[in-house]
Amino acid sequence: MDDLRVWRWLIMVMDLGGLQAAAAQAHRTPSTLSHAIKQLEIQVGLPLVAYQGRRLILTEVGQLLTHRLRPVLRDLDGAQALVAQLARGVEPVLAVAIDQIVPLGLIAPMLAQLASVYPQTRVELYETVLGGGPALLQAGTVGLYLGTQPVAGLAAQTLDRLRLVPCAGQAHPLISSGPADETDLRAHRQIVIRDSSPGRIANGSWLAAEQRFTVDHLHTAIGLIEAGLGFAWLPLAALAAHPSLAIVPLAQPMMDEAPIHLVTQAEFAAGLAGATLIAALRAQFQG
Repeated sequence: MDDLRVWRWLIMVMDLGGLQAAAAQAHRTPSTLSHAIKQLEIQVGLPLVAYQGRRLILTEVGQLLTHRLRPVLRDLDGAQALVAQLARGVEPVLAVAIDQIVPLGLIAPMLAQLASVYPQTRVELYETVLGGGPALLQAGTVGLYLGTQPVAGLAAQTLDRLRLVPCAGQAHPLISSGPADETDLRAHRQIVIRDSSPGRIANGSWLAAEQRFTVDHLHTAIGLIEAGLGFAWLPLAALAAHPSLAIVPLAQPMMDEAPIHLVTQAEFAAGLAGATLIAALRAQFQG
């Protein structure tokens, strides 16, 4: 008899609270499960279960062994699922580049949908800035790019447009000193996120400020802004998650917009998991 199968049955009995419920789930009779567990105890040479009144419980030995076997069985189940997925031609890994400016609220649902359909597919997510994503796509490091930059030689689908507004901490002078114009903005330190492409040739919004802190990540930029060290142009959607930030009041309407492009390699789009991710992404923006 398959010992691992019997260990599964034993764990199932404990998790479901008895032989009857476990037998129904395992499509066996309670007597079959009871006999198999007794045979397992004979093979182990130690008691694994005992009765507490009418309730079946694990002995200390049973607790120790099932505790050690649970992760083994989970790993085995995962390996079997991966084998089945690979046999169906599903990609084991998807590599994607997403610009840091794209709100996480738009990314997380598509990843959740992919995980629900293809749980064994790993995602390698590159968080890029400006030209970094296109560079990775052209180099073949990733198969999908979602961001604000066009990619030479590849068709892009524009899914949406992000509205960018100047933001600062609540105590920053730009917030309290009244409506600001372009000259006022240039007189204050701007927090800039560095282009992650190797050539670093792309520029973001408003790089005319003489005082500037340049960082690698959006989270760092937001932290510096919250600390009162400068202002930055950020997606309007980012403010909801950061109540300590405020939009700089402007004397005249000034707004920047960034298109969100979806660009994929043909091979990525042709894969089962890749196509699922693309469909989930488009649905997320259309919704």
